[in-house]
Amino acid sequence: MIREDGRPVTFWEAAVRNLLRSFDVMPWPFYSIGLISVFISARDQRVGDMVAGTVVVREREAEAPAFAQVFGASVTDAALRRSFQPVNFTANLNALTESEIEVVETFLRRRWDLADGPRQWMAWRVAIPIMFKIRPDYELASFTYEGFLEELLHRYRATHRFIE
Repeated sequence: MIREDGRPVTFWEAAVRNLLRSFDVMPWPFYSIGLISVFISARDQRVGDMVAGTVVVREREAEAPAFAQVFGASVTDAALRRSFQPVNFTANLNALTESEIEVVETFLRRRWDLADGPRQWMAWRVAIPIMFKIRPDYELASFTYEGFLEELLHRYRATHRFIE
């Protein structure tokens, strides 16, 4: 279980979610509300999940890379592995902070835990504030948010190694 924005759940969110579990399983008419909420929610959320802003994440072994793929690759850090065509852009990366880069790295490491739609949405959420800050020039025809984030991280790490 994670928050809708991908961050870890806090104690209070877990408490709210679990307190409302009893509401979801009460007999008529409430049980039907909990059941209906799962079917009408795009993320299969119970009422407790909606109120707490949480999502249950299910592991999809079929989509996960095999052991040999992960450790046979020349780059073992999932954040530095390229999966998209690099987005060619021009921008001054000196305005970025290490904490902003850490957010990019965290997303790139964990993105394959998300289904395609939520992954693209999260890439957009991570990229937009950075793009607003650095105002990159790029070609729209070849632009993808994940390709941009991959290229951004590679360029930043090439010029800012181990600087805290």
